[in-house]
Amino acid sequence: MILWLSAALAVCPTPDTDPPVCSAGGVHGTSVDHPYEWGGAATGLQPWWGRLSCAGGRIPVFRRHGGVGAAQEVSTAPRSAEATLGKSEMVDGWEVGCPEARYEMYTSVYRCGEVCVPAAFSVLPARAMRHMEAAKAAAKAGDVPGALVAAQAATDAAPEHERAWIFRGSFAEDLGRFDEALVAWTGAVARFPGSLSEGHRAEALARTGKKAEARELSARLLAAAPDAPGRGRLLCVQSLVEEDKARAATVAKQSCAEGYQRCCAR
Repeated sequence: MILWLSAALAVCPTPDTDPPVCSAGGVHGTSVDHPYEWGGAATGLQPWWGRLSCAGGRIPVFRRHGGVGAAQEVSTAPRSAEATLGKSEMVDGWEVGCPEARYEMYTSVYRCGEVCVPAAFSVLPARAMRHMEAAKAAAKAGDVPGALVAAQAATDAAPEHERAWIFRGSFAEDLGRFDEALVAWTGAVARFPGSLSEGHRAEALARTGKKAEARELSARLLAAAPDAPGRGRLLCVQSLVEEDKARAATVAKQSCAEGYQRCCAR
């Protein structure tokens, strides 16, 4: 399925702005000769990938095909300011996976011309991004309560975006506030069931004393997908709820060996 894009702005994207939605029927992004121009290399900024969401708010899965060719026509968008970039007009091919469909997309990282959002997607709103930055600034200043309030404001501003919930839950975990993390992961799971947020929720349950629920959830998740990426976390959860201390230590060691650092101190 080819993603149809069209021209919108002739300026480079910035993290604190919301790009417009592309109109249907355009040619940008549909082929090597008409690449979408996010300009990551041209601006030094990560393109919209870090904010892009599927139609239902989930985080897409990206598969880069690599350089697939060079556009035949020179773009009218601004060239990169870096002398070594932007000369070959190399275009990258991508497959963007969402629950509802998979999309083909072609991008030029050396230009910053067409920055509208594909009609099949949305981006995490700038207002939510600002709350996230405020949360990080407050945490850095030692204001944990203020940081948690700002993180909640991010999900209040964009409750339909999985990214906002993942930020809030992970942020609370990093601050050691698993009570707040549990609220965030519960909200994430309610809106986006079946995601890795369920494993995070299991850990939050265990660390807030809800061991029976954590035990049941972690066992169910491990049984459903024993080789899933979140296996290390789930093993850690099982070590947290295990009554036998020797068995708990063994499982924690296994979790650590599989790369889950939070269990390595057990």
